[in-house]
Amino acid sequence: MSSSETALACRTCQAALLPDDRYCEQCGTRVTVEPADELRDEAGCRGCGAPADAIGADGYCSRCGVRQRVSQDRLEIDLVLAAGVSDRGRLHARNEDALHLQRIGENGIVVVVCDGISSSVSPDVAAGSAADAAGGVLADALRSHPDALSDATTNAIHAAQQAVLEVPWAPQPGRDMPSCTLVSAACHDGELTIGWVGDSRAYWIAEKSSRQLTVDHSWAQEQVTAGLMSAAQAGSDPRAHEITRWLGADAPEDPPQLLTIAPTEPGRLVLCSDGLWNYAPNASDIAALLDALPSSTTALAAAHSLTDTALAKGGRDNITVAIVDIQPPGREHT
Repeated sequence: MSSSETALACRTCQAALLPDDRYCEQCGTRVTVEPADELRDEAGCRGCGAPADAIGADGYCSRCGVRQRVSQDRLEIDLVLAAGVSDRGRLHARNEDALHLQRIGENGIVVVVCDGISSSVSPDVAAGSAADAAGGVLADALRSHPDALSDATTNAIHAAQQAVLEVPWAPQPGRDMPSCTLVSAACHDGELTIGWVGDSRAYWIAEKSSRQLTVDHSWAQEQVTAGLMSAAQAGSDPRAHEITRWLGADAPEDPPQLLTIAPTEPGRLVLCSDGLWNYAPNASDIAALLDALPSSTTALAAAHSLTDTALAKGGRDNITVAIVDIQPPGREHT
């Protein structure tokens, strides 16, 4: 193969691709065009190569179902040690999730994922304001007081709550005041401090131990915790996704929920909105999806893969996925 023929690479496994390839022969990932080409509607479908007239008014290809994305539909952040993707999904008119991802120093990482509550006014603004406020507090703490990340996480969630309270809004029939959920992580020297309000989740995925770190503040989880229903029964109830804690003007005044862990083996921290975990609810589901990828898969490629899985299964909600590669102290990052 000539150098011009191998200029493309699979975003999941980095295997070489030919210009006309639609799927990676190494891992099977669908090939997509580079971002600079995403707005060229006249070029036809970016997924299967169908002509432009195969693209419907809703932006989806009538032959293969791939949406022809515009830039505001998807945010991607790559910090090497960590990466994240926030995608509008297939059904929502806008992305009401928010992602804050920041690297502090050599190995410090701050992640905040917020999910705007669609029944509220300006949920996208609420989520963005909360994520930025919490992320700023955690970043400052990692720079100046990395030994006090539990206190910093509490302060970050309080700052996020205040930011949501300050979102300008006007009453709308049938809609609540601006509100959102939040899950955050501050990672320093192999120690992870997690905070959350609502049902956005954090998972620890490793070879010997994978588990969900957060416990949803939701109607379904309360039924399970109280022993009133099984997880399957609660999950199938129409009230399952009703959250019992959130950020916003009418939020319960309970203290933020926190967890600190110090993993003893390498692994990946995954933070996500329910746009992902609706399709892969258990830690074992997330682990299976990641384990199916080549061992060399980067954090960004892994976030791509999880997001694409949610899209392939329906993409009914906004999807946000952040992944942080964690090495215990004494092990070098690769």
